[in-house]
Amino acid sequence: MMPVWRLLGVFLILVLGTGSLKAQLIHGEVYDDKSKEPMKSVEIDNIYTSLNVNSDDRGIFIIAAASGELLEFKKAGYKTTRVRIPNGFIPSYFKIAMQKGFKPEKHDGAHETRYNYKEDSINSYNLYKHELDFPKMSSIEMLASPFSALSAKNRELWKFQEEYKETEQEKYVDRTFNEQLVTRFTGLTGDSLHRYMIRYRPTYDQLHSMNDYTFFTYVKQTVQLYRHPQAPRGAQ
Repeated sequence: MMPVWRLLGVFLILVLGTGSLKAQLIHGEVYDDKSKEPMKSVEIDNIYTSLNVNSDDRGIFIIAAASGELLEFKKAGYKTTRVRIPNGFIPSYFKIAMQKGFKPEKHDGAHETRYNYKEDSINSYNLYKHELDFPKMSSIEMLASPFSALSAKNRELWKFQEEYKETEQEKYVDRTFNEQLVTRFTGLTGDSLHRYMIRYRPTYDQLHSMNDYTFFTYVKQTVQLYRHPQAPRGAQ
């Protein structure tokens, strides 16, 4: 049985750290993408609540977060990794791979570097390969093996597979329509930047259908609408 003081600590983290009883403790581990070695002292921030923790010597972390909130994993010499807590089913354990170095950035307008979705989706699949490759059961198989069909562990894995696609799509939007890129194109910062990004956040389907030119044109046109909402269409 968990000691009373620990139960109280968990409660305080959930209430004071996030301001919401809808939050839950997110457990996971952080490791180097190449060496697969655990990473200690990784800074983990819940950007919605400003809650901040560090991974321990084994790369293990625990942080309070609610569905839809965004976690940032940061360590000197590594690319910042962002993970949005999915709506609906939340995995019981997160495995976070971090990559060394920084991608070079271009600043020549339409040739700005976009998020490499294909490469990242492959890395993400490899990260959860065991869970994603867990076989699903047909209706006939469920009737033949009712205990497997009713297994809590199996149902959790199947639910994770259903939610994985939605989570990946949200991550694609977050990383493509990101603050650094929008600031470079628009000059917006602070509250103005956040309001613009909430109001004009594209859906996954919209963003996925855009080539680079269309995407950067979208940013430029929507920021004009944001700054001059009463301007007639076609106005410069």
